[in-house]
Amino acid sequence: MYSYKYLPDSTKIDSILTEETILEIFKDHSEFVSNSTVKYDSAMISAAKNNKGPETVTLTKGNFKNNVYKSRNLQYSIEFVGIQPYKVVQKPIVNWKLTNETKTIQKYICQKATLEFGGRIWEAWFTQEIPFQDGPYIFSNLPGLIIEMNDSKKHYSFILTENFKTDNTESYISDKQFFKSYEVSADQFNKKWKEFYKNPIGAMEQFMNMNPGVFSGQRFDLNGKEIDYSQSKREEKINAQKQLVQNNNPINLNLYKVD
Repeated sequence: MYSYKYLPDSTKIDSILTEETILEIFKDHSEFVSNSTVKYDSAMISAAKNNKGPETVTLTKGNFKNNVYKSRNLQYSIEFVGIQPYKVVQKPIVNWKLTNETKTIQKYICQKATLEFGGRIWEAWFTQEIPFQDGPYIFSNLPGLIIEMNDSKKHYSFILTENFKTDNTESYISDKQFFKSYEVSADQFNKKWKEFYKNPIGAMEQFMNMNPGVFSGQRFDLNGKEIDYSQSKREEKINAQKQLVQNNNPINLNLYKVD
């Protein structure tokens, strides 16, 4: 379990958010996900099995959506263009620079390593007392588990809060109905992101484009009167533009560069 702190809006240094995240290490791979989203998905599955509607679930999804899958042969993070998910395949990180500096974190003796990744300079503290060459988010391939990770601007940080064994064998990462993710390279994703950034569209319009024929676009108010679809599209486009402004500081700056 890692406490994840991040700054979504670089123009508001007091807008730091905190979320609980999970690194689960399986026999042949590892996954890094939001703990809140894991609990939400579990509650939704339980409700469906008990013939209860989604409105009975009071939990909410986490803000961390960039699920990461790491194995010897495949490594990717889930990245979003609007509501469309993509599996962005990335090469394992190997360009660490180890130092001789050490300190104790959470009772573990840790060694410092540095890294340039995703347009940021990172500082990692890992311990060989936990013999897994893994860590939070996309980070791995140090001689032990990463206990703490920070970028140089203190916009993003991860710190280990709990470490325990679990009997879980189920993957947390899977496609949701109507939201199929497509495997792309980092360059291919950035191209799609630039296109969306220049001409963002709302979630409903994007959903219809992703699933032609599934949803007509008709919407009704509480009185049964049809809502003007054109007006809804304009309002959602404005909201999409606001979201781009308010979330201008992604963890991987290179994936989301627009110039």
